[in-house]
Amino acid sequence: NISGTSYDVAHVKWGGSWRMPTLDEIKELNNKCSWEWTSVNGVSGQKVTGPNGNSIFLPAAGFRGGTEVYNRGSDGRYWSGTLHEYRSYLACLLYFYSGGHDWDYYRKYGHSVRPVTE
Repeated sequence: NISGTSYDVAHVKWGGSWRMPTLDEIKELNNKCSWEWTSVNGVSGQKVTGPNGNSIFLPAAGFRGGTEVYNRGSDGRYWSGTLHEYRSYLACLLYFYSGGHDWDYYRKYGHSVRPVTE
């Protein structure tokens, strides 16, 4: 788990207690929140609302492969700071599109980072 360490891009760039989410936080978002495909200021994505009524908007930013950006506006993929327990070449990410959402392990292409803080 690199969340909150010197390997965590969110922590390094934003400082303080900002960090990449952990696998447990990704699972909580996926399993305990309601998801609604929507648009904010012309940007498509998911409005994720927690049991306490607070919500965040995750843009469907697509992903980067080399210099190209793919699936912008149709899906979103967000890194966590957690590697696979047995396969350290894989990292957990949250993904979504207009028809659903889930999490998985992956480690290819460039994906978005949504920093969290305590």
